[in-house]
Amino acid sequence: MTNNIQEQQLFDAACSGRLDNDSHQALQTLLRTSPGARQRYLDYTALHADLFAAVRTARVHVRLAQLIEESSPAGPKHLAPPAARAGLGRTGLGRTGLGSTGLGSTLGRRMLAFAGVVLATAAGLLVALGPDLGGPATEPAGADLVADQDFKEPSRVAPTEALERESQDTLLDDDARWLELVARVSRVEGVQWSDDGRSYAVEDLLSAGDAIRLTDGLVEIEFRQGAVVVLEGPAHLVANDANAALLLQGKLAAVAPPWATGFRIDTPGVDVIDHGTKFAVNVSGALDETQVNVVVTEGEVELVADEQAEGGRRLRAGEGIQSTKNDVQDGDDAEARQLTNHLPSRPGLKNAVVVADRWQDWKPGVANQPNREGNWRYYTNGSVSFGDTKGYEELVWNEADNCYLPGNMEEKPWLNHYVRVHREGGHPGKGRDQVKDKIDRYSITGFVVPEEGKYRIEAGWLERRWARRWDRDAELDVAIHVNDGPILMRKFCNRDCYVPFRQPLGKLAAGDTIYVGVGPNGADHNDRFRWGFFIVRETTPAGEASIESQRDIALSD
Repeated sequence: MTNNIQEQQLFDAACSGRLDNDSHQALQTLLRTSPGARQRYLDYTALHADLFAAVRTARVHVRLAQLIEESSPAGPKHLAPPAARAGLGRTGLGRTGLGSTGLGSTLGRRMLAFAGVVLATAAGLLVALGPDLGGPATEPAGADLVADQDFKEPSRVAPTEALERESQDTLLDDDARWLELVARVSRVEGVQWSDDGRSYAVEDLLSAGDAIRLTDGLVEIEFRQGAVVVLEGPAHLVANDANAALLLQGKLAAVAPPWATGFRIDTPGVDVIDHGTKFAVNVSGALDETQVNVVVTEGEVELVADEQAEGGRRLRAGEGIQSTKNDVQDGDDAEARQLTNHLPSRPGLKNAVVVADRWQDWKPGVANQPNREGNWRYYTNGSVSFGDTKGYEELVWNEADNCYLPGNMEEKPWLNHYVRVHREGGHPGKGRDQVKDKIDRYSITGFVVPEEGKYRIEAGWLERRWARRWDRDAELDVAIHVNDGPILMRKFCNRDCYVPFRQPLGKLAAGDTIYVGVGPNGADHNDRFRWGFFIVRETTPAGEASIESQRDIALSD
């Protein structure tokens, strides 16, 4: 098998959601080591998404036209087609929108005719391109993901909300409702947004593939895994995933805590991989004459570049390079270095070591046994309230379902229905409004502390599947306690479908257990979730309020 064929097969599997673990690792390695392959991958996924965008838009128009034809003459005459909400977030195309269109019965019939032409054309293109793209022209994974919900103020919904949501529901299948949220905007200062881009506000969320374009000002972005970036306009940045971004233009400064080691900034020239550091990057010039400057103020970074002898070089604090298409030289960039002064002053970003990673540490167990190697344990709270560990019941490994389930499922199906823990997340059980004893059943992950020290949870995130119309006001909750102590934190994941969390835990002894649970908050409607978090131990004083005082604040909230 040639490298080109293997590459195309990996790209096709990624777009169609057919990557197994080995293929996923192979694709990650390829994209991390070859900027050329990354560019081909971006081109491939963009083409894949563009073709299906035409199909998706046509489907939305068809459904809207059908709904309008079925409605009364007094029904709504002007609707904002939700095509912009169709799942293009992964390639940054999901924010374009189509504007408001006057829709009457006559125009509805015209739209049906137009949609037929678009569908036929797009289908023909897909059939023609399918073999050349290394596999069948299947719909890209996540193509139905909603990407343009107003996360902060969901009450600001057009009067035609029900009609739009019905149309959305026809496009979304049960396995394509994850939003792939990877970052949030944490600060905006004096920003002028680009005319051809979206404007953002503090706390807005970014999906994989979303772009930030500004002509002036500063934007601070916190990635899901913990890295913080400050972008200075004019600039163009694309959020790749929870620990990586692509800088196409402008200046960027970044700081990565220990739990975000490996944070990556790709550019049209060299790519920068963090190794516990604070650094800045400046991309300037035309696309075919791009210059990339990199400077390091703390720690070190690794530079990776195709066809350059400097690929893989390490830069340490005080060092810098200036890179062009054909050359990499030592150099400095005073303006980029100055930008690092705008990074947040958070001692907690540097004063800890990672002890555990819920996502990466995952291991299957022994069939029908609760015990397994390592410090992680999985529970449900059975007939007691969350926080009463004396009644916690440890889950057992179920080989067939590839997850941990209650061991007494057959004895008490009403009690344990739905409870599970798997690689990506899990599902809580019945809620207090659905059972006689009025107790929420939690999916609980426990971690046994290996040594004494001050601990905290960092870079926690909980993502709920996109809500259907009838359960969009239902909520999940995530809560934390240590041993039999009080609940230290409780947050709710509602129609936004995403909530970040972190929590100081105080001084713990070896053998103490940290419990993090996800509950149904009353009823288990659409409660499948994905999540992750890090457990870290402090190495030096945080320089802020003491951990104990932070716990007092958390309890008072």
